[in-house]
Amino acid sequence: MRSLSATFFLSLLLTSLVAAQNCGTGNIILKNDTLPDLPSGATAVGVVPGLCEGEAAMSIFQTGGPVSVNSVAVMFGSYAGTNGVQAVVDIEIYDGITPGVGGRWVLGPRVFRLSDLGSNLQIQTHGINTYTLPAPVRVTSGQCVVGWRMVLNTATGSCASGYTANFCVDAAPTCRPGINVLDAIGHGPIDPVTYNGFGVPLCPIYFRGSWIIRACVTPEITTGWTGNPAPGGLVQLQLRAPGHGNERYLLMAASGASTGFATPWGRIPLDNDWLFQCFFGACRPAMFINDFALLNAAGDGFAVLRIPNLPVLVGSNFPIYCAFVTSNQPGMIPFTGVSSPSPVIRIN
Repeated sequence: MRSLSATFFLSLLLTSLVAAQNCGTGNIILKNDTLPDLPSGATAVGVVPGLCEGEAAMSIFQTGGPVSVNSVAVMFGSYAGTNGVQAVVDIEIYDGITPGVGGRWVLGPRVFRLSDLGSNLQIQTHGINTYTLPAPVRVTSGQCVVGWRMVLNTATGSCASGYTANFCVDAAPTCRPGINVLDAIGHGPIDPVTYNGFGVPLCPIYFRGSWIIRACVTPEITTGWTGNPAPGGLVQLQLRAPGHGNERYLLMAASGASTGFATPWGRIPLDNDWLFQCFFGACRPAMFINDFALLNAAGDGFAVLRIPNLPVLVGSNFPIYCAFVTSNQPGMIPFTGVSSPSPVIRIN
């Protein structure tokens, strides 16, 4: 990373993506970008031309609990609109990340690096390039960091002047801290939204939106649901925690699952909002059935969420997310597992 203007100047383009990541049954897709899971037709993205060889684009994903990573993907694009420009990259996966000082990041343990297997990967424009891992990679911290490191960029340009093709962002008109990492030579890993080590803020002039980086993962502990989320209706919650048979579980709910919060025993994937607080007060006895009980020998449990029969909720589209923790202690501390959040339960 040399010239600031070359490194971060965001070049926008409209492109048709030639490939996309399609997660199979039992997997969920993790992404921070605002593009559809399976883009079709012309899609606006941004190229960050100044990312140099040896530097990496990384995305932070909140998983809520242990997951197995099965495949990863990245968008590589040319702002000149040229198809087939190639690059050689390395892939890295880290188990967790913590904020450092001044917008820096401290990466957790590295649990996968493609070059450790004696190879790199060739990618090309214009596509969401997907790589299936040779074996699932387990991430246990509740935060999965997927990184794509540029090894050789064959596009026109240089580190000092910028390349005509590079890793892409969705170019959303916002700056969201806490989800993007730029592992920059002499600076990184940094958060391009909050780091000021270049003397000027990078966002929104030189970087905005989120890296188009994805991952297909299999959650180890999951919360599913069926039923009628209408006022007065019942939602049946299916709790699955393989390996936690006969342990206790505690079910929780919130109106958001975007940030979550850390505890000494694992990261809760639900936002600490008013609904989360209410479920530890008046809402719990009124809305939950079997929310604090034992899993069966296979690690499965069942609970019910009662939707309040209130006229104000009719057609409100109010969102509810549920998740649970497991423990082999009566007081539920320490946790032995944390589920991923349920698909959104939207009151209709």
